[in-house]
Amino acid sequence: MMKNLGWDKTKSQTIEANYHELYKVSDAYVQSKIQQACIDGYVTVAFGLRVRTPLLKSVIYNSSMPYEAAAEGRTAGNALGQSYCLLNNRAATAFMRKVRKSKYAHDIKLVAMIHDAIYLLIRDDIEVVKWVNDNLIKEMQWQDLPELDHPTVKLGANLDLFYRGWHQPITLKNNASKSQILDTIIDAVNDYNNPN
Repeated sequence: MMKNLGWDKTKSQTIEANYHELYKVSDAYVQSKIQQACIDGYVTVAFGLRVRTPLLKSVIYNSSMPYEAAAEGRTAGNALGQSYCLLNNRAATAFMRKVRKSKYAHDIKLVAMIHDAIYLLIRDDIEVVKWVNDNLIKEMQWQDLPELDHPTVKLGANLDLFYRGWHQPITLKNNASKSQILDTIIDAVNDYNNPN
């Protein structure tokens, strides 16, 4: 932060401390997984995938460990976080399975997936939009992995429609009725067409 943002040392350290305070549960989870990797020789990431960590095997994970093993620990920590991007892939696969079995099989096309977003082409029809809004969001809210089960922190998403381009999103509320969807679209289009 000091080098990249030009902040002084005190401000940078305060922001880092606040970050670690906010994410202390996540930090502890990652550290416990890396400690286990020192025993197992691999770290288990999302959906049970294993990332081998041969340099961590049989070392004590602390600040005095060899540089290469510490670097492998950082890589394992990154893999833990990034592996949960597979949730997006899981959601798209489950959603498209529903699409193929539905009467909308020719009205909804998967275009791309980028990190935590699923891009679709959907027919300009309120029935199709309503069906996508209800069903895609259910798949995005899935959190049946034991490590994701939490009483208050839930996964979620909202469906965005794009009016004349990416710069004009129309965000729909989850489980909105057809009339609520139409009202949202009309209000957004009016705002985009009459910015004053």
